[in-house]
Amino acid sequence: MRLTPLDLRRAQFGAAVRGFNRTEVSRSLAEAADDLELALRSAKRARQEVSALSAQLAEDRQRKAPSRDTALAAQRASSEAREAAKREAELIVREARGQANEVERELTDLRHQRRDTEKSLKNSIATLRTALDVVTRQDRGSNSDNVREHHPRTTMTATGSSA
Repeated sequence: MRLTPLDLRRAQFGAAVRGFNRTEVSRSLAEAADDLELALRSAKRARQEVSALSAQLAEDRQRKAPSRDTALAAQRASSEAREAAKREAELIVREARGQANEVERELTDLRHQRRDTEKSLKNSIATLRTALDVVTRQDRGSNSDNVREHHPRTTMTATGSSA
């Protein structure tokens, strides 16, 4: 059985020889009853506050649940978008590397073609020089052997004099 403040106020004790002072006992019991009543009211208020706070917490959780779900969905979407962007970037880098390799091969081929063309031109120039030297020597040789001096002809007129 629970003790109430009223129980303390109504408490009665039998008389005994050499017992306690009734006034002091009654005063102590009244103070204890007042303190117990105050403690019980305080506990009741605390229970009401706990109940109100529990209800508010439940309400806040319900209200925040959609926000939490939205935040989780946004986080998931963000992660997926990041992964998709990463995959796309890797694909772009891979394609760029392939194109760079192709360009490098083309540059190498062009360098080889240039070197071959330079060699061909040098050979052509050397062949033309040789041919020019041969022709020049032949011209000199034939000019020295067949050099004739040019003497203009004199024509005679009908009068017999030379013009």
